[in-house]
Amino acid sequence: MIESLIDWARGTAAIVYRELLSLFVTPLAYVVGTLFLLNQGWNFALLLRFLNEPTAAPGPVMQYYFGGSFFIFWLPVIFICAAMSMRLIVEERRQGTLEALLTAPLRPSQIVAGKFVGAYVFYVALWIPTGVFYVLLRSATAATAGGMPEPGPILAGYLGALLVGASFLAVGVLASALVRTQLAAALSTVVACTIVLMAGLLVDQVESPDVSSALAWTSLLVMMQEMAQGIVDGHWFGLHAALVVSALAGAVVAVDPRRSVERALQAALLTVTAVHLAVFAGRYTDRGDWTQGGVYSLSERAREVLRQLPATVDVSVVVPTHLGGGRPNPLLGEIREVLFRMATVAPHLRVRFFDPDRQRQEAEQLLVDFGLGGRELADGVVLVRAKRGPNMRRGHVLPRDLVTFATGPDVGVNGPRVKAFRGEEALLQAFLDVADPRRIAVCYTQGHGERAFDNLEPYGGYARLDELLEDAGLETRVADLDGRDGLADCDVVLVAGPQGALPAGHAAAIEQFAQGGGDVLILAGAVFVRGQSGLSPNGIEPFTARYGIRFGERVVLDPHRLPGASPLLAFTLSEGWRDHPVSRSLVTRPVSFVQVRELVVEEPAVALLETGEDAWAEADVAGFRRGALQQFDEGPDRAGPLAVVAAGVRGGSRIVVIGSDQMAVNALMRDDVAYDHGRDLVLNAVGWLTQREALMGIRARDREHVKLVLAPAQLERMTWLCVVGLPGFAIGLGILMLWRRRR
Repeated sequence: MIESLIDWARGTAAIVYRELLSLFVTPLAYVVGTLFLLNQGWNFALLLRFLNEPTAAPGPVMQYYFGGSFFIFWLPVIFICAAMSMRLIVEERRQGTLEALLTAPLRPSQIVAGKFVGAYVFYVALWIPTGVFYVLLRSATAATAGGMPEPGPILAGYLGALLVGASFLAVGVLASALVRTQLAAALSTVVACTIVLMAGLLVDQVESPDVSSALAWTSLLVMMQEMAQGIVDGHWFGLHAALVVSALAGAVVAVDPRRSVERALQAALLTVTAVHLAVFAGRYTDRGDWTQGGVYSLSERAREVLRQLPATVDVSVVVPTHLGGGRPNPLLGEIREVLFRMATVAPHLRVRFFDPDRQRQEAEQLLVDFGLGGRELADGVVLVRAKRGPNMRRGHVLPRDLVTFATGPDVGVNGPRVKAFRGEEALLQAFLDVADPRRIAVCYTQGHGERAFDNLEPYGGYARLDELLEDAGLETRVADLDGRDGLADCDVVLVAGPQGALPAGHAAAIEQFAQGGGDVLILAGAVFVRGQSGLSPNGIEPFTARYGIRFGERVVLDPHRLPGASPLLAFTLSEGWRDHPVSRSLVTRPVSFVQVRELVVEEPAVALLETGEDAWAEADVAGFRRGALQQFDEGPDRAGPLAVVAAGVRGGSRIVVIGSDQMAVNALMRDDVAYDHGRDLVLNAVGWLTQREALMGIRARDREHVKLVLAPAQLERMTWLCVVGLPGFAIGLGILMLWRRRR
């Protein structure tokens, strides 16, 4: 058996060598290569010019190249595969050498496999010079600070091109084995490949859900779109392998001079086996995520939440396929991808999609059941429900909760564009709300100089903080510290930056709440009092000291300045995070602080974030207020590292202390402040305090956004390199080969 395989491989290798020799030493091969590279260079140059327009949308440039246009990618691939495969068998039969090969002795399978492999190696060689596109794109974006292209999706795009090429070449080999002329073989290949390609356009047109699913599962258009995004589904490998095996098996039967029924049945059996293996691979292989930030992958925390859903959750996605003007809806693809991944993890998650344009009656009835109207039908909505009968709980997620859409002049020209996807967090929150309806109440203190939670001033209110907590599914209300049972319905008490000492009764109410197992989040910064040399007390110092966290009398200064703010007093930290549930997802993430009060952390409390050694706690508060130049004095000042966030546990109660109340003002709590993760710190703290840590660490994922801003001279140089340089490379190789042959 092994000897037979070795002999078969040797005969196949001889055909491969013969085929490569005929390809690489004939002028026709270099003509084909020159035309292919000229077409690719011209298309890429046009793409660069289009994306360099001021109104062009930022995005993954190579995604447009691989998955964006029939004329840019698909037409050249079909043409090159038809041109390369049309002569493989037909020419051998026309010259009378096919019979000689069969009596060499070589088997028909060796001839077919050898010719396919030889043509495929040449096809791969044609794509190698196009790697210069990535080099050009990287150098262009580096020069203009337009965002670096990610290598993962580009490699996935090339992988998709190789898979498509293998299938199209196999179809070409079959066509070349069935017909008698090269022209007929080329036309047959073009028609067959085009039919296979265009079948993917029927995914949204057919009425039958099963047929639509089958078309989507085999759609080459869907495959290349996913590959260009960096999504690599294992079932595509099985699908293309089945197509290659089936086409080559048919070619073997056509080449075999005996053409017995037995050989035809063997080929049919091999085809059926290959198809079944492809289906098996599609069910049991994962969808890889080759993006740099893993933007399509579920976080480990999300997987834990999905596996532990306490009840069956039904998800109905009512999102239109197209928006106004026939533009594709960018939201649908994002939702489909994340829900597909969630459904593979969660045993209690059932997902259905409804297109309101095609299934209007069903969609309208669903919205009526959920108490929604026409606005949600037009914009799209995700409907979530759990349980049945009187115990049914419903919820919904709107597009603004799922994605952050980009803004700017390009949006008016190119249509909506997703900047960041927040669907993982929003959908999981909705699942938990209907499956585990426990509501968490956050009660915040007022009346002690705290900023108002309905104040929208950038540095004078906590309205953004209130919005953040409500978006996370939390109830927020004012803490009633005077009533006997004022805190009985609270899960967390938020001491929201008092500017003076809390009355003894209020401090006692908070301590009594904690003794009963309640949790406390404290925002207490350095408060300067006019006419006093020290910092203002907050009245809860004895309470926090019992947890091992004491408030010092100095102000923390750090040289890592917050842009646009006072030096030393306002700073941003990205290092110094400790391993703790609150801070684990924030490692290397920057968080900004303003007027930080010194914290002294003792066991059993732990510091969650510390400054570097170049920071210090300044004792000369009066001099600081006068504007005196501050520098470290070894005696009164305290050298870093210094804790700015700490956590403690005492009995069944937990507390988190953040040494800055201004870190939560509206200006720093905005969701579009990409460089700051103070929002995540607050949410993680609340999640740990309430011991409902399910959504901690699940945050929005930014998509790749490359913006070309090329000078005319730079764009012209890149165009000449694409249009002249690449074809010139093929022409130079051809001339060199002819010169060597003549010698």
